[in-house]
Parts: sequence; C-alpha cells; structure tokens
Amino acid sequence: MLTATKNFGISEAVNKAYRSPFKRWDEVSWIRSKPVRQDSISGLPFSPELVPLASHQAIAIDSNRWMTVLAYRLLAHLQFTTLLELNHVNPVCSTLAQGRAPISLTTEQKNDALRIYCDEGGHALFVEMLSMKVEETFSLDHSVIGRPQFERTLDRLISEHQSRISPNLIKLFFVTISETLVTKVLNDVPSDPRVASVVRDVIGDHAADEAFHSVYFRHLFPILWHHLSPYEQEEMGQLLPQLVWAFLGPDRQYEYNILRHLGFKREEADGILEEVYVSKQVAAGVKQAAKPTLRMFDACGVFSMFSIQQAFADYELL
Repeated sequence: MLTATKNFGISEAVNKAYRSPFKRWDEVSWIRSKPVRQDSISGLPFSPELVPLASHQAIAIDSNRWMTVLAYRLLAHLQFTTLLELNHVNPVCSTLAQGRAPISLTTEQKNDALRIYCDEGGHALFVEMLSMKVEETFSLDHSVIGRPQFERTLDRLISEHQSRISPNLIKLFFVTISETLVTKVLNDVPSDPRVASVVRDVIGDHAADEAFHSVYFRHLFPILWHHLSPYEQEEMGQLLPQLVWAFLGPDRQYEYNILRHLGFKREEADGILEEVYVSKQVAAGVKQAAKPTLRMFDACGVFSMFSIQQAFADYELL
C-alpha cells in the first residue's frame, strides 16, 4: 500500500526555507481579532453570476424561484464550508500538529497547523450561525442540499484505491490541494454590493484567513510530494486531477435536488442542467480556477511523468 517514503534532502531544504505566514495571526485572524457577524440579511443572498442555474429562463422569469435558488446556493456554500473544515481540514491539521503525518515538520510548522485548526473551527462556527439565519430568512429546507460532491468523490476514490494507496494519504493530499484552491465565491462575493452585508462580511472573514492557509499548504505540498517514491508519485499523481474536480466542479446532484424541490419534473430538471452546464465551458472554468494549483504542481515536477500528464489531460486540466 502507498503510504509515503522519505526524501530528507529535499524536505529539509524546503523546511529551512519556511517563513511562517502567521507572524501577525493574533492581529488578523478572525478567531483572534474579529466579531461574530450578527446583522439580518438585507440584500441578495449570493452573487447571481456565480449561480449558473439562476440564469436559466425557467428560473429567471420567476422572481421567487430566482431568489430561492440564490438562497439555496448560499446555504450549500456554507454547509460545504462546515463539512470541509470539520471533517477534512481539521483532522489533517491535527495529524500535522501532532507529528503523525508521514513527513517531517519543524515545531513552527506544527504550531502553524494548530493555528489553522483554530481558524477552521472558527469558520465552522460563524458559517453555522449564518446558515441558521439563511434557513429562517428564506424558509429553506436544509435536507434538500444533501451531501456535497467533494465528499462523495473522496469516498469513492478511497474505496477504489485503498488497496494501493493509504486513505489517510489521499485525505492529506486532498486537503493540501483544497487549501490552495481559492474559489470565485471567496474572491467575488465579499466585494459585490448587491449581496447582503452580513453575507459579504462572513465570506470575507473566511477569505482573509484562507489567504494565509494557502501559503502554508503551498509550502507543504512539495514536502509531501517529494516524500513519495517515483512509483508512489505515479499512483497519487493520477488521482490529483480528480481531487481538483471534486473541489471545483459543479455539484449537479445538489442542483437537481433544488430543481425537483422547486416543482420541476425529472425530465425538466435534467434538461435544465444540460442547458446550464455545457461540458466544454465547465471544463474551461475548472481549469481557470485551478491555475494557481496547477502551477504549484508544475513547479514540483508533478507533470514530469507522461502517465500523470495524460491523467490531467483526460480531465481537461492540461
């Protein structure tokens, strides 16, 4: 089974070059220095341009449906955040902080993993508080959202590959990648004046912390990658594009659930999704969003093996 081998020379060099992004953590981290956002929701719940479903004529012509779709998109984003932080990022940060990961880290790096752990717990708290407000304000049914795509995909990959790759190693890579992928939601919603200020503030607080987390995990990735043997790199490298898509790709099952909840028949819901999500356009959007992470892969030599190149090409990321 693929766990992780050791390449101390490269790892030690990378560790020596480490410059903590958390020097001003006490001053800038939400959990250390900022308030819980308590305002009521006044304004749009989400940026319409970030909700492809909202642009479809069957939704756009009905103002109630349109607003409901935007509200469910916000609730899905918040629940995605909670599950990512509590079920995935924090268990990995705990492993890193306790020195139980298959890589060597300095004391400073371990302590920074604990700082991220604290941040992510704070994020789960403030998005859960906003989630309750969103459900009440827009009379939403939380059960409609279902389990997010990234968790379903991660479970499938672990099930399919656990005889060759340690599930914990797949989880470690997933978190390392997800923390370097900054979505358009974090980039765009905080500056959209049409969106309710409390939503902008909460997502803005999250985005500000994640900028520091991204620096940490960009430093971690080469340590992790170079701890793998060539064989192990080839095995894991072919999973990387699927992990990127798991995080960035549209969750069509969730959107199908929303359409059915809004009263569309099965065939109508399938047809709307086919019209909204044109494969080439979706792939281009995922590739664009993944560019910083793809550059990180390239800098680490991930694409030096043809089989890994081909895997990324198959998922339209190269």
